[in-house]
Amino acid sequence: MLLKIKSISTLLVFFIALSSLAQEKNQDLLNLLLKKGIISQTEADSLLKESNQLVSKSSGDKEFKIALEFRPRTEYRNGYRRIRTADTEAAFFTNQRSRLYLNYKMKNFIFHTSIQDIRVWGEQDPRSTDGSLQIFEAYVEPTITKNLGIRVGRQKIMYDNQRLFAQNNWRQNGGAHDAVRLIYKNKKLEGDLIAAFNQEKGAQNRFFEIDFSPEGFNNYKYLFANFLKYNATDKLTLTGINVADGFQDPENTKTNHARFTSGGRIEYTDGDFYYTLAGYFQYGRTPVGQSLSAFYFQPEIKYTPSKRWTFRLGAEIFSGDNDEKQSATSKSFEPLYGVNHRFLGSMDFFTRFPNDLNNTGLIAPYLFNFYKVNEKLTLRSDYHLFYSSNNFIPAGETQSQDKFLGFENDLLIRFNPNKYTEIDLGYSYAFITRSMERIQNRISPNAYQDWAFVMVTFKPELFNWKN
Repeated sequence: MLLKIKSISTLLVFFIALSSLAQEKNQDLLNLLLKKGIISQTEADSLLKESNQLVSKSSGDKEFKIALEFRPRTEYRNGYRRIRTADTEAAFFTNQRSRLYLNYKMKNFIFHTSIQDIRVWGEQDPRSTDGSLQIFEAYVEPTITKNLGIRVGRQKIMYDNQRLFAQNNWRQNGGAHDAVRLIYKNKKLEGDLIAAFNQEKGAQNRFFEIDFSPEGFNNYKYLFANFLKYNATDKLTLTGINVADGFQDPENTKTNHARFTSGGRIEYTDGDFYYTLAGYFQYGRTPVGQSLSAFYFQPEIKYTPSKRWTFRLGAEIFSGDNDEKQSATSKSFEPLYGVNHRFLGSMDFFTRFPNDLNNTGLIAPYLFNFYKVNEKLTLRSDYHLFYSSNNFIPAGETQSQDKFLGFENDLLIRFNPNKYTEIDLGYSYAFITRSMERIQNRISPNAYQDWAFVMVTFKPELFNWKN
C-alpha cells in the first residue's frame, strides 16, 4: 500500500509540473485524493509544496515579446553616392522602414522573426492591392548545451566591427543570410561556425542540377565562415575571422570560384586610450574566376578624455591594381558583406568594391569627433580623406592620375527624447578632384557635392508576456 501511495504521489507531481495546472486546480485535485483516502493530509501538503516549487522554478521560462521599428527618412541628394554632373538635378524624397519583431523564448529554445515593409512615399498607387511585406529574419535557436546553440534560418550576421559581416542597418532593407550557425559562448571565448548554400527561386520543383543563376542580383552560391573572439584580459581582446565564399561562373554553370578571406583584429584598452589593428588577406579566385591576392588594414586610436568627448583617429587601407604594372592576378580587396557607410563617409562614394574605385584600391584616413551635450543630445563631426592606393590610367590615355581623390565632412545631430525615439539630423559635403571624376567616369561642373537627411526612429516594445 505504501509503495502504491508513493507511486501515485510521484506521478501526481510529474503530472502537475508537466501540465502547469493553475494553483486552484492543483488544490482541487489534492482535495479529491484526500476525500478518496488515497493520500494523507501530510502527503497532500508535501505535494502542494513541491508543486509550488516547480511552478515557481518554471516561472519566467517562457517569454513572448513584440516590438516595433518605424523609421521614415527624408533625404536631399546632390552628389550622394554618385557625383553630380552638368545634366543632373538634386533629388528629394522620403523612404520608410516599418518593421515588426516577434520573439518567443522558452527553456533551451528561441524563435525569432521580423517582418518589414520598405517603401518610398508615393511610389505605389494608393488603390493598388499589391503587397510589399517581406521576411527580414526568421530563425529558430535550440540550445545544445549551456554554452552551445545552433541558429537555423534567415538571420543577421554581425562580427567584430561589422567590416566583413554586418546588418547594414543604414539601408532601409538591411541585410540577412539564409544559413545554419553554430554558436558557442563563455566568459572568455566566443565562436561561430556558419554554413550556407543558396539556390534560386523555384529550386523546390527541380529534380536534378544545382544551378544558381538568380535574376536581378548577384550572391554567393555557398558560404562557410568561422569567427573567434578571445578576451585574453580585461584590456586585451583578440578576434579571428576566416571565410570561404563560392560563386558560380557566369558562363559555365558547372564551375564555381572560391574566394578566401582570413585575418583578425587585436584590441587593447589602457585608461582613456583604446588601440586596435585589423588586418585581412584575401586569396583564391574572384567571383568571375580571376586569380586573387589582396589585403586590408585598419589601424585606429580612440581617446576619451572625458564623459563628453571622444576622438577616433585611424585609416582604412585597401589594396588594388596598379595600371602601370599589369598583372593577371587581381589585388583588389572586397570587404565581403560588411558595412561601408560607417567607415568611408556617409555620402557612400565607395560601397561597391572594387567597381567604385575602378580596381585601384583605397587609402582613407579619418578623424571622428563625438561630443555628448547631455544624456539626450550628441553632436558628431567626421572627417575623411580619400586617396587611390595605386596609379590609375583612364582608358585611352597614357598618363596616370593624381592619387588624391577628395575630402568629406559628415555632420550629425542626434537627439533621444525618450528610450524608444531617436532623431537624426545630418548634413554632409565633399570636395572631389578630377582624379575622382575620372575613376568614377563622371565629370562634374563643381567640386562641391552635398547631401542632407532627417531620420526619426521609433522602436518601442509593444508587448512582453512572461510565464
